[in-house]
Amino acid sequence: MVSETERTSSGSAWNWFLPVAIAVVGTDVVVAQAGPMTRAVEAGLLLDLVVLLPCLYLFSIRGRAGLARAVGLACLGIWVAAKLIPEADRMLLVYIAPLRYVGLVVLVLLELAVVRLIYRTLTSSGSEAAAAQRASAESGMTLWVARLIAWEMRIWSKAISWGRRLLGRGRDDA
Repeated sequence: MVSETERTSSGSAWNWFLPVAIAVVGTDVVVAQAGPMTRAVEAGLLLDLVVLLPCLYLFSIRGRAGLARAVGLACLGIWVAAKLIPEADRMLLVYIAPLRYVGLVVLVLLELAVVRLIYRTLTSSGSEAAAAQRASAESGMTLWVARLIAWEMRIWSKAISWGRRLLGRGRDDA
């Protein structure tokens, strides 16, 4: 469960993380456009975007939600680095780029776990609000995202039951 101190510290973390992240990314863009792309410049860009920013984010927001978001931020950093570094000058990025897909698989698995948690809560309690509260508390996601997933799960469960009834009636008529 995410404690109240973690929620308040995560809210205040944006006070310093966002300006630092903008400064780091802005500096990286300027450096990438300023001169020739050497192995040292490429390594600096990759370290900033794939290691430094996720670590700073992880430092600013603690907990399981911070870890999942840091993995997502590292995947985003690889993508941004691929946009900044010309294809002809990619010496190190070729080896790191496949890690982006590993990170995306981890994020999809985490999302499936959250969807499973919400589905179980919906089937046991039947309340979207209770499912969203529990998912938010256990996974550390923001409440509005949990409410959105719970609403979507409710729609899918109604669509599936409607489809089963429709197919069941179609078989009886034949």
